[in-house]
Amino acid sequence: MKKTAVVALLLSCFQPFVHAQELNCQVSVNTDNIPSANRDYLRNFKSDIERYLNSTHFTDANLYGEKINVTMNIFFTQVTGPNRYRAQVVIGSTRPIYAGNDQTDSVTQVLRLLDSQWEFPYVPNQRIYFDEYSFDPFTDFFDFYAFVIIGFDLDTYKSLDGAAVFQKALNTATAALSSTSASDWQSTSGYSRYGLAQELTSPRNEPILHAYYTYHFDGIDLLSTENRKGLDNILGALEAVWKVRQQNAMSLLAKIVFDAKAKEIAKIFSSYPDATVFDKLATYDPEHRTDYMDAKSKAQ
Repeated sequence: MKKTAVVALLLSCFQPFVHAQELNCQVSVNTDNIPSANRDYLRNFKSDIERYLNSTHFTDANLYGEKINVTMNIFFTQVTGPNRYRAQVVIGSTRPIYAGNDQTDSVTQVLRLLDSQWEFPYVPNQRIYFDEYSFDPFTDFFDFYAFVIIGFDLDTYKSLDGAAVFQKALNTATAALSSTSASDWQSTSGYSRYGLAQELTSPRNEPILHAYYTYHFDGIDLLSTENRKGLDNILGALEAVWKVRQQNAMSLLAKIVFDAKAKEIAKIFSSYPDATVFDKLATYDPEHRTDYMDAKSKAQ
């Protein structure tokens, strides 16, 4: 739900939703690490993916005409067979920062993910279409991340509003486990798509998702008008994420939150009146301790 759409949301109860494509995705492709003989088969890969992501209706979510800005950087690492490839993908999304009900020119990073294990078939000029009920190792990779991106975006405007979309991500990941691509999706000691989907739909992680709403709607969007209150709300949200992390030190969802937000957090707290706040931030997020300590040294 966008800030300017509060009234529109009420009106929507009395009229049908107008569904639109949700994503505005820019794709970059790097093929330097695969044989030059294979690169020609990928000459339309970027445009194929952008067309698919930017023209598909993935959900019934109403974004009120405001698409989610997404970047997807795809690094081909290996040719594993005829028309089969392995790649690493960096996925990011942002959303505008608001001042009251007014959208500003600034944006905030919502997601930044690295998926280092994607193996898939790709045939030039193949038909690419959205089918939520049939698993495909190529398109469902993009479907999965579209669901994750949309769900997170919704959650930054209304608490737990992305739940139904996250369930779609879990449905996709569950279907993958019954396919020949299961090893790409299964939970491991590190990152996995299925592991992420499980965490996104687990009730015990609702405090993290609610905290992400607080961070954005009652935090980032409040800084220009009530800076101290916005910072205090953000600090409370980060503490809530940390408390879940104390119960599950391997929380993938908590790591994703801090990976996306660490540099922003360090920057915005430079105006906080008590520099010891950075010690607290480093406790909540020890992986990015250097960012917080650098910010502390500049603030003192």
